[in-house]
Order: sequence, then structure tokens, then C-alpha cells
Amino acid sequence: MTKNDSDDLLSLFHLSTGDLIDQTLALLGQENSPHYKCRDYLRNASRSGVSSDARAKVARWLADIVDYFSLQRQTVAVAMSYVDIFLSLRNVTAASEARRSVTKFQLVALVCLSIATKSLEIAHLDIETLVSVSQDCYCADDIREMEMIVLNALQWRLCAPTSLPIAHRAIALLTKVVPRLACGVNNHNTVTSCLVEFTRLQLELAVTDYTSSVLRKPSTVALASVLNSMELLDFDNREKRAFSRAMTVLTGLDIHSMDFVESRQELNEVFDRQSEVVMSRADRSRSSSRCSNTSSSSASTAASTSASSFASLSHHGPSSQIGVYEPMHTHEPLAREKSKRGVGNKCTRKQSYAFEFFQVFVHSRI
Repeated sequence: MTKNDSDDLLSLFHLSTGDLIDQTLALLGQENSPHYKCRDYLRNASRSGVSSDARAKVARWLADIVDYFSLQRQTVAVAMSYVDIFLSLRNVTAASEARRSVTKFQLVALVCLSIATKSLEIAHLDIETLVSVSQDCYCADDIREMEMIVLNALQWRLCAPTSLPIAHRAIALLTKVVPRLACGVNNHNTVTSCLVEFTRLQLELAVTDYTSSVLRKPSTVALASVLNSMELLDFDNREKRAFSRAMTVLTGLDIHSMDFVESRQELNEVFDRQSEVVMSRADRSRSSSRCSNTSSSSASTAASTSASSFASLSHHGPSSQIGVYEPMHTHEPLAREKSKRGVGNKCTRKQSYAFEFFQVFVHSRI
């Protein structure tokens, strides 16, 4: 978790229940606003257009960029929310072109990342850096022009709700109804910390998943991730019922509805599909931390190198999109353990390789 995220969450723990409810209801109102609605823009996509796989690869590439420049992972979630809202617009020529062309789609994603950094970060990515990380696929004028198109199409409405702020408030509410969490908030309670970290992990992975990002509401994905985390950490039935009652009474959300059940399963499947990629990212993160004394110009060069697979999407047909983003290496013990135990079986998540993976994640920024 970045420092900014940590500070924000700590302040939420000290809010009253009434204030938390007010903020949660405000976020729920935002996600129901017609200005932030997403539609299934890939439903009728042609074979030559953007695919959910291409979207996932571009989202992971954005994550590489923000990691290298030590930005917040939440910036990727916000950027991809802009992408999805923009591509959902029916009467915008540039959005229609981006749905049909991977090259245009990538440009939109790069521009949306730039907009998100200006909204969330102290220092944003300048035009020269954006050109560099795209490996000169786009010139400065391309980026400036598309930025104005996106901003005007979104009507400069840049407060699109994402899952993480809702999940943070749900966890803060959970500390109000589960005594063992409340008493440890000021003492770095281990269970609370693990709950926060595993929830964040699921939401970061969900950003790359088309179903979770576009077809589900942010609140559904947020609460589904919290419920999965509670199950992983062996919360008892009494604590789960207390959380369920609180969410239903205070926010009107029924976390036992089919939408939440399906979203929980989807998050588990996303986790299973991406575990090796994220383990590889953890290894690279540890390696780069040992070489932290890098100049800003070499940082731009390295980010550009990580973009080589991204750029290849622009120059190959759809048949070559699979495998464009691959982990540099797999975590062999984890892979063997996953093969031995089997993905998708009915054992509890704590008994699966997911818990081992989670332990690695907690101790590194992935």
C-alpha cells in the first residue's frame, strides 16, 4: 500500500459510523450516475477490434508504468475507468475508432493514465515521458489531441467511482461491528492489515478483468473482495452475519444476492489466472528495489523497454495478441503446487496456494 493510501485508510478508521455511511452512500450515488455508466462495449466487437485480452494486457502495462515511477496503483484503476466510460460512448467518433483499432485503444489508455496522474499524483507524467514509454508509437501531438477529445467526451467529469474507496469504507464499517478489529485499529492489528492487503490485491487484479471492471458495479466488486478476504482469514459466521446486517441496514446492499456471489467467484478466477504473473512482478519489484539509484532519464528508458510488448499490439493482427504480456519467469514452486492441488477445487481458499501467494504479496508492493 502506498503512503497516501495508508494515510487515507487510517483516517477512515477514526470516522464515526454516521460519517462512513454518508460517504459510502455518496459513492453509491456516483456509480449510479448516468455520467459514469459503462456498457458492454465489446459485446459486438469485430475480430479485428479490441478484445478483453488486449484490454487486460494494456492495463497490466499501465501498472508497469506506475510501479516504475512509484505512483499509486489506484491511478491505474482510475485511468481504466476513464477508458471504459469513454469506450462506452455511442456517438463519439474517436470512441468508435478505439473499439475497432487496438492502436487507437492504446492511445486512449495512455492518455487516460496521463489524466489520472494529473488528478491523483503530486507529479504527473509529462508528454516526453509518455512518448518514450510508448516507444514512439505516438507523437506529442497525437497525445495532446486525444487528451482533449477524451476530456471533452467525458465532459470533464473525472470523479468516476472505483472499487477501492468503497472497499476501504466497508472495512472501516467492519471494524465498528467486529470488536476484535475495533480494539486493534490503533495498534496495527494484524488481522485488519491482512484484510486490507488481500482486498487491495484482488481489486488491483480485477482492474485487468473486463467483466469485473465493466459489467459489475464498483460497489459489487468492492464488497465481494472484502467477503473473499474475510473467508480467507477465517472470520466466523457471527462476524460475517454482523457485517451483512450492517451493510444491508445502513446502505441497502444485499451482499447475499446473486450479483455478489458471482462477483466473488469471478475474483477468485481472476486471482487464479494471474497469480504467476503477480509473483513474477513481486520478484521484479524486489530486484528493482536493489537498484533504486536510477536517474529520471534511465527510468524513462526502462519504462519504455517494458512497453515493448505493449507496442507490439499495434503492429500485429489479433491472432498474435495472446501472449503479448507474459511474466519474465514463473514462480516454479508455486506453479508445481498449483498443479498438484488443482485450480478451482472446493477446498477453502486458506488451504490453497492462494494463501502462500498472499504472504509474498503482503511483504512487497506488487
